Amino acid sequence: MNRLTHFSRRLHNMLGLIVGAQVVLWVASGLYFSLRPIAEVRGDHLRSEAHAMFAELPDSDAPVGGILAALGEPVMALKVKPWLGRPVWEAETHSGKVMFDYASGQPLSPVSEADARRVAQAAWAGEGALAGLTLVDEAPPEAGRGAGRPMWRAEFEGEDTATFWIDPQAGDVAAVRTDWWRTFDLFWGLHIMDWTNRETISSWWMKLFSFGALILSLAGVWLVVDRLLKGRILK
Repeated sequence: MNRLTHFSRRLHNMLGLIVGAQVVLWVASGLYFSLRPIAEVRGDHLRSEAHAMFAELPDSDAPVGGILAALGEPVMALKVKPWLGRPVWEAETHSGKVMFDYASGQPLSPVSEADARRVAQAAWAGEGALAGLTLVDEAPPEAGRGAGRPMWRAEFEGEDTATFWIDPQAGDVAAVRTDWWRTFDLFWGLHIMDWTNRETISSWWMKLFSFGALILSLAGVWLVVDRLLKGRILK
């Protein structure tokens, strides 16, 4: 056995012990990712595509001045949007979004439990029914943009099951989560080796193990080539 082959074999065995488990996780998670379309993983099929619209705005003076005064901070955007079958004002500031009644300018945020229930039921397109609605004081990371602040958690059960996270400030569904999504999220964290935030794909762990997997593969290829050259591939 020449030195290159001996070195390649030892390197292949050593790296197999170190990075082999992560390579298996990469393959297994990649297989899982391919089983369903990403839109289905995100629960898009469970969210109603129908948007409440209004034919015309009520004939009333726009209470913009009162809204700006009530906010007490710079407004980046102020628009009219449909919400639960009626027009409302939505103001966007550095603190977040706030809704106001279109005619009176009275605040609508945070939305009440009754309105949150109506938002959930209007957005639901799956087979099942709303089984529970809870205000979570500090929403978990799965709540998407609402993580870390109060959010309504709507649980649907039936043939389809899902969690709708409803933003009490903007009055809309911030995220749709299913068991399939949660497993996908877990595998994603294992795949990119970011086990907590599951966002960073350029960590040193990722770079180190990717390089190790490359060397493992190259060493394996050389061992196969060496056996081919010696006519021992089937022995």
